[in-house]
Amino acid sequence: MWQGIQRWLHHQFLQRQLRNRKIPRQTIRLRDAHDIGILFDASEPDQVTVVTQFAENLRKEQKKTTLLGFYDQSKQAINFNFAYFNRKNLNWYLAPTGLVVKEFMERPFDILINAYLRESLPLEYVSALSHARLRIGPYTKNKVYAYDFMVSVKEDETLAELLHYMREYLEML
Repeated sequence: MWQGIQRWLHHQFLQRQLRNRKIPRQTIRLRDAHDIGILFDASEPDQVTVVTQFAENLRKEQKKTTLLGFYDQSKQAINFNFAYFNRKNLNWYLAPTGLVVKEFMERPFDILINAYLRESLPLEYVSALSHARLRIGPYTKNKVYAYDFMVSVKEDETLAELLHYMREYLEML
């Protein structure tokens, strides 16, 4: 019951924030992008590896790439070489707080890639309020406030496959 109340409050607060923000969005091709942000769930080591390899490939293409992970624990992470936030950085209605999150949301990325398969209210919150020109993420019903472009994957597909599809679509735009 408490989680249901938190989810409702989360959505109410987010909708209020979105009413006061008008961020100009635009379609941009991957080849034209210079500054790319990647939001992801840093709780699973396998997914961290997939995302960091994806980011490294973008860097090899001369793309400035910034990562922000959500570590779904209350304790500090060990050995992360990217910015992250954890449960201690969530307020009572599950909105992320802190300087790292604020700076990431306010940065005008050319493209923001949401690299996670399961629903994540804290990551969706960051995406929804991001100043990025284009926000791409996994298809999730009723999440148009968080993404400008959604990619659908089957239930058994992996994060690597989602990132592959996202890259293909960003190259076709």
